[in-house]
Amino acid sequence: MTPLRAGLVYAALAFLAGMALGPVRELALAPRIGGLPAALAEATAMAALLWVMARAVMARLAPPPSASRRAVVAAVALAVVLALEAALGAVFEATGLAATRAPRGGAERAVGLALLAWLAVLPFLVRRHARALP
Repeated sequence: MTPLRAGLVYAALAFLAGMALGPVRELALAPRIGGLPAALAEATAMAALLWVMARAVMARLAPPPSASRRAVVAAVALAVVLALEAALGAVFEATGLAATRAPRGGAERAVGLALLAWLAVLPFLVRRHARALP
C-alpha cells in the first residue's frame, strides 16, 4: 500500500470510528454525566481504536515505512479527517442540528485537539512488525 493510500484508509477508519462513537457521547453519555466526562470517555475509546488502526495500516505499508513515508500517512490522515470534520460541521449547521447541542467548552475542545495530535503521531509510534488486519 502506498503512503497516500494508507493515509486515506487510516483517515476513513478514524472518521468512521468517530461517527460511531460521537452519537453515543452526545445522546447517551453527555446528558447523564456531562460534556467533559463524556468527551473523555469517548477519547479513551478513540485513542485505543486509533492505535489498532494505525498498527494495521502501517503493517500493510510497503516497503517498510521510513520517517518520510510515515509523515505522508500522518499528514494525509490529519488533512482528510479535518476536512471531513469541517464538512460534517457544515451539514450540522445547515440542518439545524448544531443548535440542539450545548456549546463545547475549552476543555472539551482540548480533548478533541489531543485526539487529532494522537492521530497524527501514531504512524511514527507504531511498530512495523504489527499484524495487518485481513
